Amino acid sequence: MSTRSISTRVPQEIADQLAAEARRRSVTESDLIREIIAARYLDASRSAMEPRPKIQSLDEYAQLIFEVAKTRSVILHSLDHTLGAEVVDEIIDTAEQTAKEHVAQVLKSEETQS
Repeated sequence: MSTRSISTRVPQEIADQLAAEARRRSVTESDLIREIIAARYLDASRSAMEPRPKIQSLDEYAQLIFEVAKTRSVILHSLDHTLGAEVVDEIIDTAEQTAKEHVAQVLKSEETQS
């Protein structure tokens, strides 16, 4: 696929979030931006202007929560038997903090889009 350079300015807050996400994922900001744009415009299952599909029903949401909880239980059970309870508790505490930070960032992003 041929490429073309596009320059644009974004608000400082967005630039800071992009930089933080790129650092977190150990990629360049350019690679992250390309990934975001490709996910939006190169997804063949929908047109470029069609919004991302959202969960349509409470049943779909419940199924998603069930699968996440089931997977979490399997992983924690396995870790508990291989690493011990203390190490697993530390992992859980760290994961909970990371999840809280992610949720706060997503909610903040949703508020600014509204």
